[in-house]
Amino acid sequence: MPVLPALGVALVAAGVLAVPVPAPAALAAEWTQPGYGAGDTYYNPGESVLNADSINAVRRRWTVALPEARERCARAAAPVVAGGRVFVAQETGVSAYQAGTGRPSWRFTWSSAEDESTPYLAVSGGLLIVANQGCQSQSDPDGTVRALDTASGRLVWTKQVSAPVESLVVDRGIAVVSGESMSDTPTVIGLAVSDGTQRWQLADHSSAGVSAGGRVLVSRVGGVGTSALSVTTGAALWTRKVAWAGQAASPAGDSFFASGSRNEMVSVDAATGAVRWTAARKGSPLIATDGRRVYRAMAKGIEALDAGTGARRWTVSLPGNAGQPVRAGGLLYATVDGGKPLGILHAASGARASAGTRIGAVAGGNVIVTGGWLYAIKGNTLSGYAR
Repeated sequence: MPVLPALGVALVAAGVLAVPVPAPAALAAEWTQPGYGAGDTYYNPGESVLNADSINAVRRRWTVALPEARERCARAAAPVVAGGRVFVAQETGVSAYQAGTGRPSWRFTWSSAEDESTPYLAVSGGLLIVANQGCQSQSDPDGTVRALDTASGRLVWTKQVSAPVESLVVDRGIAVVSGESMSDTPTVIGLAVSDGTQRWQLADHSSAGVSAGGRVLVSRVGGVGTSALSVTTGAALWTRKVAWAGQAASPAGDSFFASGSRNEMVSVDAATGAVRWTAARKGSPLIATDGRRVYRAMAKGIEALDAGTGARRWTVSLPGNAGQPVRAGGLLYATVDGGKPLGILHAASGARASAGTRIGAVAGGNVIVTGGWLYAIKGNTLSGYAR
């Protein structure tokens, strides 16, 4: 799996080949896991540059055309950001770009693009964790977890796991993966980020890919039961005879937010498993939380619930179905289907903060907002927006 020189990657500005114009300096950019951090909150508490006063001044600063493969299984996916680089999964492997200019930094290329699924990415301890599975076998796909040096793209270690990788969360120096197939027992595995050593394993369970203060939420497969495991040891800290699908944790790490078997949203004490509140018919796989409110995507709109009580705080209609909400800088961002511009709202009230036309439509997925930049995948391109 070689690291190739980043050649032949087009830098596109305003539709023509050009050297990108740097934006003004901003805060250090960090968005190290798909949902910002281990809690899958989709909330960046450190963002202050992009806010209601500045969002209408942003413009596209750079765009890169991502590498393509004639035969492939993987697709471009929302990036993670750390150490001044944007890391993005694409058809031929994983690429890294300079966060402020879009200039290519390095590229890690699959040896067989047709047999590598779109990976989950996470940054920890100077390593980019890349976790995915094979695509050729439908009945018995194997999983692979790799660690790449974030500065060079050099492969540091590789760990093969018997089951496919269907979730990833990194916390306390442990990468937790889980998956199952027709030939593989559902399994949750904890690997040391530093060297890939297996620290623990739990059969007959699946991980929600959410960690709250060092506790990973898992569900029993083929039975009823939800547990919180110590991320470092795999020991069960508590178990409840309920079927909860974890969606996020609070930024403070003291609560889980989950969907119940009757489509309810449940707030759960992360330390004890006690139910704090239940909101009927509010379950959603697309939520974000800032500790004050929980934002849930719904058909043609966004609803905000009070994080402490579950009571509705506001609801806003959008011109299409909303995608994953993202909270940063006092704003709430959500993709809107049907080719509509990005929805940009005031997080406190739901009032529209911007028409979103400077960014335009983002099809599916979610945007990343950090360090005064907004990053978006559009088709097979990655773009950076700033003031």
